[in-house]
Amino acid sequence: MNPPPSSPAGQAAPPAPEAWYLSVDRCWCGGQSKGPSPCSEDYFVCERCGTHVARRRLRAERVADFYSMEGYWHSRQKEKAHPTLHERRAILERDGRVTRWVEAIGAHTSFNQGAVVVEVGCAEGTLLARLQSQGWIPCGVEPDPATAASVTQATGIEVRAGVFPGTAVPPCDLFVACDVLEHALDPLGFLQAAWNALRPEGLVFLQLPLMIPSEADFGGITPKVFDPWEHSFIFTRDSVATLLATAGFSVLANDEAWIRAHEFVVARKSSAPHRPHRFIANLPEMFSVRWRSFMEELNTFAAPLGLREFRTWSKIWEYPALWFAGLETVDWSRARLLDIGSELSALPWWLASRGARVTLVEASENYCQHWIFVRNKLGLQDRVDWHIVPDASLPVPSSCIDVVTSLSVIEHQADKTKAVSEVARVLKPGGLFALSFDLAEPELGMSYPAWNGRALTRGEFEQLLARHPHLELQPPLVWNDEDIAPFLSWHRQTAPHHTYVTGAAVLRRVPDGWPVLSRRLRHAYTRFQARLTR
Repeated sequence: MNPPPSSPAGQAAPPAPEAWYLSVDRCWCGGQSKGPSPCSEDYFVCERCGTHVARRRLRAERVADFYSMEGYWHSRQKEKAHPTLHERRAILERDGRVTRWVEAIGAHTSFNQGAVVVEVGCAEGTLLARLQSQGWIPCGVEPDPATAASVTQATGIEVRAGVFPGTAVPPCDLFVACDVLEHALDPLGFLQAAWNALRPEGLVFLQLPLMIPSEADFGGITPKVFDPWEHSFIFTRDSVATLLATAGFSVLANDEAWIRAHEFVVARKSSAPHRPHRFIANLPEMFSVRWRSFMEELNTFAAPLGLREFRTWSKIWEYPALWFAGLETVDWSRARLLDIGSELSALPWWLASRGARVTLVEASENYCQHWIFVRNKLGLQDRVDWHIVPDASLPVPSSCIDVVTSLSVIEHQADKTKAVSEVARVLKPGGLFALSFDLAEPELGMSYPAWNGRALTRGEFEQLLARHPHLELQPPLVWNDEDIAPFLSWHRQTAPHHTYVTGAAVLRRVPDGWPVLSRRLRHAYTRFQARLTR
């Protein structure tokens, strides 16, 4: 380990050379900056989830060096007026925080003989020792080998050396990380690994500094909390709940603290059914690398053309959901696409650049001048045309279109039955109808603003589309209801009127001679599958 550089008089020394760090412009969720953090110029606030993100991040290969026994647990702690490693035990017991930790854990779990607790970033092992005295089988993790060996020698507890999640841990019933998650370079990967380590119904217990609505910062200790050398992320209560839901946890408690900047979060490993396909927007897909990469490609295409970029609301799920549900398999060099409600969507233009012949449909001429600019810019004069129509009519011949796309349009269409019938009419047999749609279920606490049209219910979607005589939904419809509450919680944060969820589906045009009995069997099978997963 290289020694830290010396510091000017009166200033704290940086704990590591700048070369140990990377510049950062993205949050764990893929979001970018919506502006600097009011708490520190070294952080920005994520546009997508509200987390405060350090503009630098420790390189993964330097984590063990940074958190070394001498460099971190002695020199760094003394510099910050914190107790060194083995001084911590008496202080933590004396000030009551260990008792509070154990009480918070006990409020949500009952001990079973042979239960295993894993603590990542266990430091001197005080909490593990207390839990061991109550019958738990403990295992700790510390990144630095010397620190791990020293704690094992002092406590007799197994402490594994290495950086989690790269370091294996035993299957466990309780996963603990106190003052750790804000240091994690990839907090989503960290919690997903915790989920994998936990047994069914296992519990995760976190302590970390959380921004809360009633307080602008952390008072006098704000500079210690917003420490860009150590803390990659400072979460809000909402953003840590979003993170946990994305990783597959249900939050049980998110409103306790030992003292300010030492907030508790308790969550349980979710036991939702496996879903090979999800029709309702959900956080795990939306914040996955696959979904984010697709939106990054689409936004990169849109930016120089002045087309819409989507970064902060449900479209970041809708577009990739339709792409991966069927649009990616289309041979676009041979396809004719009709896009309904095109506005300044980048998708039809992106597909035209891949060889598709595209017809745009809008209700007014507001966007025509921009369409002319984009068409000329891309040299697609022979591939893109458009129609302006005041209602759901589609001014193209029957059975001439390979793919119809409609993103968040059907809720604005007054005659939804006609809108769907028109799509079925213009599609070729075997053609695809890819649509996203807003869903509002009043009995689940959802509402939809009257000025925005009328959202569907799940029952209306089933009647209007899933049971349509000329459209086949693939795969069969089974709603992923377990994703509604976490997504709705996030969606409400993006705008006050987002008190509804979003769905997406791809349907195939079936031949007119499709037997009525076959359709009935298909719908019966769908209902049977839905009952099995409830």
